[in-house]
Amino acid sequence: MGLAVLFVFALLYAQTINGFTVELIHPNSLSNPNRNPSNSQFHWIRLAYNHTRSRAASIQRRLSGGGSAKFKTDIKSDGGGYIMKYSIGTPPFETYGIADTGSDVTWTQCQPCTDCFPQSLPVFDPKHSKSYKAASCDSDACALVGSSAGECSNGNVCQYQLTYGDNSQSVGDVATDTLTIGDSSFKNVVIGCGHQNSGTFSGNASGIVGLGNSDISIVKQLDKDVGGKFAYCLSSQPDSKSHISFGKDAIVKGTGAVSTPFSVSPAQSTFYYLSLESISVGGQSFPLKKSVSSNVGGRRAGIKETSVNGNIIIDSGTTLTIIPSDTFDSLKSELMKQIPETPIDDPQGAFGLCYSTSDKIEVPKIVAHFSGADVELSPRGSFLEIEEGISCFTLVQNSDFDLSIFGNLSEVDYLVGYDLEAQTVTFKPTDCSKY
Repeated sequence: MGLAVLFVFALLYAQTINGFTVELIHPNSLSNPNRNPSNSQFHWIRLAYNHTRSRAASIQRRLSGGGSAKFKTDIKSDGGGYIMKYSIGTPPFETYGIADTGSDVTWTQCQPCTDCFPQSLPVFDPKHSKSYKAASCDSDACALVGSSAGECSNGNVCQYQLTYGDNSQSVGDVATDTLTIGDSSFKNVVIGCGHQNSGTFSGNASGIVGLGNSDISIVKQLDKDVGGKFAYCLSSQPDSKSHISFGKDAIVKGTGAVSTPFSVSPAQSTFYYLSLESISVGGQSFPLKKSVSSNVGGRRAGIKETSVNGNIIIDSGTTLTIIPSDTFDSLKSELMKQIPETPIDDPQGAFGLCYSTSDKIEVPKIVAHFSGADVELSPRGSFLEIEEGISCFTLVQNSDFDLSIFGNLSEVDYLVGYDLEAQTVTFKPTDCSKY
C-alpha cells in the first residue's frame, strides 16, 4: 500500500475502457447493509475515533518494521470507512469492502468460514465461482504478495495472513478470480479469500478494497485498464451520494483543482505521503515539520533505514486527521480566539475542542497548505456533531505516536484524484451528490 508493474505475467487481460464510476456508501448511511439500526446516529463517529487511533498505532508499527508475515498489513475493518460495492467470481457475487488507500490487499470473507465475523449478507463461496482459482505456492500470484515468510497449505495453496492493531486477524487463501466494478469486469485479479477472520470486526463490510500504491493493490493490478488513476468524492452527509472512479473518469482538472506531489517509502510502498507545510486558521498560519523520521521503513532484515519526502499520509480509511501535538495546540488556541462562543468538554474526553451546537458557531476558514496546493477544509468535515448538542473539531493530536494522517473527514466535499504515473494527488471542490 514500487511503481514497477509486475503484471508481465499476464495476470490480466487488456481491455479498452473509457473509465467507470460506482457509488460509495457513507459508514453511517441507512444504505450500508451492515449498519446496526439500533445504534444512535452518533455511534459511528465514536467508533471512528477509536479506530483512528488504533489504526495510526498499527501503521506506525508497520513502518517501524514490526512483523514479517507474508501478505501482511495492519488494517482494521471497523469504523469510519466508506463502503464500496463490487462483485467477485463467475457468476458475479455481490459483496462490500472498505475503499482504502491505506491498504493494498483486496480481501473478503469466504466459505468455509471456520471463524468469521458476523455479516448480514451471504458470505462468498469460491466453489460457486467458475473463474476462481487458488494460487499455488510457486505461482506468479503468490510471488506478487511476497515469499519471504509464511507457509504453504498441505494442498500447496499460497496462504496469506493479515494482522491488526487489536490482535485481530484474517487468514486464508491467495487466489485469482474475476473482479467486477460497476459494469466493468477484470479477469485473474489477485485477491484474499479469508476463512478465519477473528477479532473486533463489526460487519460494516465483508473486507477491504485495496487502493494503496504497491503492486498487489487493484489500482496496480488494473493498471493496463485504468492507467494508475482513481478518484473519490466523499460526502459528509450520510444520506448524500459519494463516488469512486477509475481510469479516464478519474482525471481531475478544471476550475479550482490544485495538485500536490506524493512520495512513497522504498520499504513500505503502500502509503501516499504528502508534504503539509502548514495549517492556517483565518489567515494565521502554523507550520509543520517538513519530513518524516529518517527511520521510516524500519529495521526489518535486509531493509535499510530510509527517509521519505513527506510528513503526512493521506488515508481514505482513516476518519479523523491526526497532526502533531504542538500544531494541534496552536490550532486549538487560535480557534478559541476566533470563535466567540465558550468551548465545552466532550463527555467522553476524546475530542480536544468542542462547542454546543445551540450556539450555531461559525467556523473560521481552515486551510491545509500542501506543497503547491492550498486545500480549504469543508466546515462540514472539520467540525462534526459527536453527541446530541455537541460539535467537535475533527483534527486530533498524535500524542501517542509520531505519525500524521490526513483522514477522510478532511477530504469531504472534494473530488480527490490520484495519478500513480504522475505521482500527484489533486483536490477539486465538488458537490459530491452531483458528481
